[in-house]
Amino acid sequence: MPGRLVYFSRKALSSIAESPWVSLLTTATIAAALLVVSLYALALDNVGRLALVWGRTASISAYIADDVPEARWEALRAEVARNPAVDRATLVSPREALERFKARGPAAAALVEGVDARVLPASVGIALKPGHDELTAVARLADELGKVPGVSEVEYGREEFERLAGLLGVLRWAGIAGALVIVLATAFIVSNTIRLTVYARRDEIGILGLVGATVWFIRIPFVIEGAIWGAVGGAVAAASTFALDRFVAPHLSRAVAEVLGGLEVRLFEPRVALAALAGGVLLGAVASGLAVRRFLDEELR
Repeated sequence: MPGRLVYFSRKALSSIAESPWVSLLTTATIAAALLVVSLYALALDNVGRLALVWGRTASISAYIADDVPEARWEALRAEVARNPAVDRATLVSPREALERFKARGPAAAALVEGVDARVLPASVGIALKPGHDELTAVARLADELGKVPGVSEVEYGREEFERLAGLLGVLRWAGIAGALVIVLATAFIVSNTIRLTVYARRDEIGILGLVGATVWFIRIPFVIEGAIWGAVGGAVAAASTFALDRFVAPHLSRAVAEVLGGLEVRLFEPRVALAALAGGVLLGAVASGLAVRRFLDEELR
């Protein structure tokens, strides 16, 4: 068995050496396809971490119902503070709420000029404990606090959260569909390349068939050849994401810092790089195997 593996490997490497330009083009095609898929996966990862950053900076306010007397506001604040996810609960009176709104700037102050603070509801400002700041946890906490007697509404940006969650879902399905199309197109290109290599060696294959070589004995070197192309292509894609993360990601992080403060853009993840490498090997091997199957079956029939 080790002797056969050595033979198969030598045949695959010999075929690659005999057609370096074809091998280079095929490897580049695989690398480009895997790079596009990897960058899309990394973009989704960055959007997901944006949701986490948003959750950490989410401002949660539990508004006290108008029919709750002022004497009960502190007791209600204490009840909210007892929730395991709440780190700090601060009572905000109508007057304090009005002053905070005015502090936003001259335009905001002019907007509420002459407004009586009593028209505003009292509220409880909530800060979350670490580990409870994902958006799903924020939504769950808002639902729990909304059931507390005396709380009329809990505001945390629900509509924006739902839009982001919907966008993530659409992007994931679009990414799966796009990746499938790219993989199929790449497999088609690799299969055609392998098919050309097979036709160029049809005389050698015919002789092997005449001396009793099995279909798999002839097919395996081509499968190994495709796997090598895929491995190199996957490695190139992984190295490209590493280079982008090293030299491009810091500039992107600074560019989005003002709008999305706290988000560090990442263009390299070990799990994505390993997936690209494994996917390249699988893509090359399967495409090669499919390409030679029909030809060899017909030649050796």
